Amino acid sequence: MDNQYNHVHILRWQELPDFDLYMDQVIGLIEKSLSFLKLDEDDKIVTSTMINNYVKAKLVSPPIKKKYSREHVAYFTVICLLKRVFSLDEISTLLKIQFENVPLDESYNTFCDVLEALLINEEISDDIKVMDGHIGDLFLKVMRACVYAIHASRIIRNVALKKEEDEKKG
Repeated sequence: MDNQYNHVHILRWQELPDFDLYMDQVIGLIEKSLSFLKLDEDDKIVTSTMINNYVKAKLVSPPIKKKYSREHVAYFTVICLLKRVFSLDEISTLLKIQFENVPLDESYNTFCDVLEALLINEEISDDIKVMDGHIGDLFLKVMRACVYAIHASRIIRNVALKKEEDEKKG
């Protein structure tokens, strides 16, 4: 059976543009990278209001001259995944723990690698470097919580659609 997440690819650090982007470009990039989260075509992964709220909440630094960097896109991508499970305060703490202990590019790529592996129920391979100790354990638990939430959302939607179909039949 083909896992619906086998073809998921979240843009890695080196694939993110190394030039600044306007808000609509950031939104388009994240929407494309995280399209696997959409339950239907109308779902929005990120909006300009969300991005403005993340900046106001100081989860990310403000844009410079209304332009966002590669760092912003990485943070917004991670936030969009974490927000399915955690509050903004919890996300702020998690980001500080993770990104203060490992360089952003390395940490972001590990986040993407682990999330993709967990989505298809793979074990985390030895070539994916996850921090040792309690920080590494926390990181894996956070990632598993995100994956469970993604799977649960899809299951809930499918159950609701089935119920609607059954009610229409009679």
